[in-house]
Amino acid sequence: MKRLYILLLLLLPIPSLAGTGFLKGEQTSGLNKVCFYEGASGGFSKTVGAANLCPLSADDGRGASLSSPGLGNSSSQPKRSLSNTGFLSGERTSGLNKTCFYDSPRGTFTKTVGGAQLCPLSAKQ
Repeated sequence: MKRLYILLLLLLPIPSLAGTGFLKGEQTSGLNKVCFYEGASGGFSKTVGAANLCPLSADDGRGASLSSPGLGNSSSQPKRSLSNTGFLSGERTSGLNKTCFYDSPRGTFTKTVGGAQLCPLSAKQ
């Protein structure tokens, strides 16, 4: 039985375990929509425009996943030229991640940090 576990660990592609999460919910605030995901590393969130649909799956941004088009690959997201500064309004811890909520003139957005880290008092989107 021990050999079977060792064999499975050797054959298991570790990078594919971390990173991808699946949509659990969403919340719209102002011009932004916060999409909530649950993955192998815990809960995390992504912010999109209020008129956009939340992708059914997304990468948690830790760089350990095998990304492919349509699965939350950040290169498929349009780049915004205007920065948006927000101030910490709340936080939520899920698994090994903490979601920090920021209020800004354009609405609420989120940043995901490690569960043991402190949320910065302000952030740019």
